Amino acid sequence: MRRRRTTFALGGVAVAAALALSVRGGLGPSTSPATAPPSATPTVAGPSTHDCVDEPSRCGYPDETTTGVSDGVTLKKSGSVMADEDGQVVEGLDITGEISVSAADVTIRDVRVTGGRGAGASDWVVVVRPGAERLVIEDSVLRTPEGSEQDIACVLNIGDAEPTVRRVDISGCSAGISSGGGLVEDTYIHDLAMIPGLSHVVGVASNGGGGMIVRRSTILNEYAQTAAVAFYQDFSQQSDNLVQDNLLAGGGYIFYGGNGRFGPTSKIRFVDNRISRLYYPTGGSLGLTASFDVDLPGNEMSGNFWDDTGEPV
Repeated sequence: MRRRRTTFALGGVAVAAALALSVRGGLGPSTSPATAPPSATPTVAGPSTHDCVDEPSRCGYPDETTTGVSDGVTLKKSGSVMADEDGQVVEGLDITGEISVSAADVTIRDVRVTGGRGAGASDWVVVVRPGAERLVIEDSVLRTPEGSEQDIACVLNIGDAEPTVRRVDISGCSAGISSGGGLVEDTYIHDLAMIPGLSHVVGVASNGGGGMIVRRSTILNEYAQTAAVAFYQDFSQQSDNLVQDNLLAGGGYIFYGGNGRFGPTSKIRFVDNRISRLYYPTGGSLGLTASFDVDLPGNEMSGNFWDDTGEPV
């Protein structure tokens, strides 16, 4: 099932989480705590270490060995799950279909979800609906059927919640995560999909509002469009976004910075990211950055460096 989870050692102390198997809410009672034990925060390598894209976990970045379902967890086959009870825990399932979240304080943990077209009729793997405040998705695999063309988001937020996604292995969608705001950390987004002429391929996207943090994640977009991380103004201005300490490659641009029709951006920061030339010599097929004005208040582009040389971008 997995190879999981490599523990990171900090100060000589290794921390590992051993999580129980259960679901609370719509699929039965839970015998596990609603909150997982804390994991150690990994430290990513600096510019003196090169070629981390070949084996991201060697440098403290996530890959298939450090994300996904925890070691020792046996998954139970399941159809789609409705997470519609406050505090529900969805855990220990191998789901074909979708998870639909419409309640507050839901935790999704140690699941594998195969969704999207080909597994079901939904244009997502996990959909975050209005009312899904404080959603946490962790230690899981979210994917579509292998090799299928998809124009969907693996995590699609259609409400105002700001979900937390951590230590998740995401693949097979045209957008890994699409959300106004939220936290994405220690997550591996890779092997994205595209329907030619339709899809805008991106690892993490915010469509307006801001409040998005992306940190210590590996995001690989082999396609020549659109970005590894993109901030759009589809619905409103962008502000208060942080992209820091990630390993990034591909797309048209590595960073899509949020300029748009609703007005100037503010406090958009791209800091200390490792940029790989795995797919394109300029990081993205068209370059590093688009739609970004570093002179606007609080905006920052600093400390980013090439993976193969350690030189500043």
